[in-house]
Amino acid sequence: KLRKIQVADKTFLWKRSHEHLADFKYSKCVERLVIYLKGYKKSPLQLFFREEDNLDIKSDVNKEKWCIGYPDEGVIWLYRNKASSPNNALNPQEQYNTIHINLNRPAVIAKFIQHFIHEDWKPEETSKPLVIRNALKLLEMIELPHGIR
Repeated sequence: KLRKIQVADKTFLWKRSHEHLADFKYSKCVERLVIYLKGYKKSPLQLFFREEDNLDIKSDVNKEKWCIGYPDEGVIWLYRNKASSPNNALNPQEQYNTIHINLNRPAVIAKFIQHFIHEDWKPEETSKPLVIRNALKLLEMIELPHGIR
């Protein structure tokens, strides 16, 4: 189901889906975001947030990683595992120090649209999609609204 959003006096349509990779080394989970400028369905922006891409952007995925779509579909959160004692024993209260990015929120979608309209997405000038396969890195580049709601 496509949802509508107004950004910069233009109407965009968007949808989010949870998918799984067939070929992966680390994790199969993917959140896919597709955004169209109304009237230009042939030139969508497609963002793939693959948990697999943690291997490229995080130095130690056992201590810090982006988690994709579980337990809440559409929600991506930063998991940080912090040792709280000198012998590296974990304190359960400090094990999860997270940032939540909810791809179901229009405010988050608006930020992606604003970023890519000012970058390299020109839906009125092309008939090809702009596909970003490693969109996970964008979570560390674009200031997005945090929180599940």
